[in-house]
Amino acid sequence: MVSARLEAQKQTIRHYWLNAIKLAKEIQKKTSIPLYSIERNLKKLRETGDVNHQCNNGRKSKVTQDISQAIGQHVHKNTAVSTC
Repeated sequence: MVSARLEAQKQTIRHYWLNAIKLAKEIQKKTSIPLYSIERNLKKLRETGDVNHQCNNGRKSKVTQDISQAIGQHVHKNTAVSTC
């Protein structure tokens, strides 16, 4: 979970970005947010247009849609089955 302080920083950086202030040093002077944080968020803005966290690490799930459906059907038929 993202802290409220970090979320506020992201929104502040986004606000300055939308108001045509695109230099990290200039945003840092106005907000006193650490320069590295500003640069990281500006990079996200350039690449994706947003500063939100992507919430995934890129690893594929071991449980595919077909396996998940099969497990669900098996549990539905036999409710005494444990997760082990």
